[in-house]
Amino acid sequence: EEGKDFEPVADRLLGRSGGAGVYTAYHDPPEGIRLTADSRIPADARLRVSYYHCPVVFNGRVATCMTDPEVHDWWRSEIRRVKRLLSPRAFLMSHDEIRVVGWCAACQERKLTPGELLAADVRKCYDMIREESPDAEVVAWSDMFDPNHNARANYYLANGTLAGSWEGLPRDVIVANWNYQKRAESLRWFSERGHRQVIAGYYDRPVSDIALWQSAARGVTGIEGMMFTTWQRRYDDLEAFAQRAWAP
Repeated sequence: EEGKDFEPVADRLLGRSGGAGVYTAYHDPPEGIRLTADSRIPADARLRVSYYHCPVVFNGRVATCMTDPEVHDWWRSEIRRVKRLLSPRAFLMSHDEIRVVGWCAACQERKLTPGELLAADVRKCYDMIREESPDAEVVAWSDMFDPNHNARANYYLANGTLAGSWEGLPRDVIVANWNYQKRAESLRWFSERGHRQVIAGYYDRPVSDIALWQSAARGVTGIEGMMFTTWQRRYDDLEAFAQRAWAP
């Protein structure tokens, strides 16, 4: 029993390796299990240790639990601070490339698939934004709610299928669609479900690729614009992108 037979075990650098909120793929591990003075465990005993392994994605990303109420408390605090400091006309929710979900006891006790967990999670986030800023637009990335993209079975370390996640996405949420590979199917999918969309184009690809998005969007209702989306800070292409996006 922790605290009785052995000292409490904690990794003091978890989420703090290099600074608060920082997760690294490796850091010096904490000291191992230390027995208490009156422990019932023999000094030479072989122990089986039960614990949760927390995968770190891209050497710094860790998924939050979709059930822990403290996570939602953090969200509400952030929403309130963003509203107070910026008074934004729109909030972009960050449900994107969620590669670990549905493993902890709290999530498993709910008897829901990862898709159902995500549906409930995004709806809760949406509701909190609406409570704090009822007139603001709400935007979501497309991939986790698109069966043509990541809302499916066998997605990285999701413990089950992510299908059905889209059932938690209210129709007035604007979808930032970045499914380049299946752009035609994806644009139609969200349009048929009643969502307005912004095409999240560029993605550090040739500017000429915007024509492929424009072609896929023809005849699709609810396309409200295009967003210059770069992960490599390649703003030198911004003007050329805008000229192509605004061309008739």
